[in-house]
Amino acid sequence: MRCAILFPVLLALVGCSSAPEQVMPEGLGEGIIAFDAEPPTGAQLVHPPAWREGDSFVLLRGGKLRLPLRVTRSDASGYELADASGGRIVRDRELAILGEGPAGGELLHALAPRDVRYHWPLWVGKKWKQRYVDKTVGGEAFPLEVESEVEARERVTVAAGTFDCLRIRRTAKLLLQGEFYDRTTYVWYAPDPGFEVRQLLGETEIELTEWQRAPIGTAPAGAR
Repeated sequence: MRCAILFPVLLALVGCSSAPEQVMPEGLGEGIIAFDAEPPTGAQLVHPPAWREGDSFVLLRGGKLRLPLRVTRSDASGYELADASGGRIVRDRELAILGEGPAGGELLHALAPRDVRYHWPLWVGKKWKQRYVDKTVGGEAFPLEVESEVEARERVTVAAGTFDCLRIRRTAKLLLQGEFYDRTTYVWYAPDPGFEVRQLLGETEIELTEWQRAPIGTAPAGAR
């Protein structure tokens, strides 16, 4: 199978093989190593959302590739989102990304210990820094240091509608010897629907085109 890399940070990862002789490489980052602990007086705080099983989101990558996602698990430990090809993305309750793999199988692409996309609560000006290892079954382990900053609050219009968003800049450094360029990406996170409505990955844009909430009766355990 090929991993559905919907939230790339630094590397253009190629397809992941599920051959039994291939194993996940070793490697574990330090996690969060620095963050702003206290918001300034009067800051508008944004807290994590609570997704429900059945919530659905449709993304469009590069104006061509349609990427439908559906929340198939929502519990106290986190979330799983299924894509149309039978793959799944695993995120924790804080929306940090743990990895990707086939439905019902082991992760073939992992971010260890996790990619903290958002360090809650968020406010304009907040910064945090993390280190994790990006690794793929049968491939290499790449240690990364990623600095994030909430740069602004702004209105963003995409195919799915107009949203009040936080614009977050992420700068990733590869912690290996050699002349590796830093990579900067941008994420526009909307508290409603509690999802990324736009991402700018190099010259490629990913936008939310559709989204739908599951019925209230399917609220997950531990929802806030």
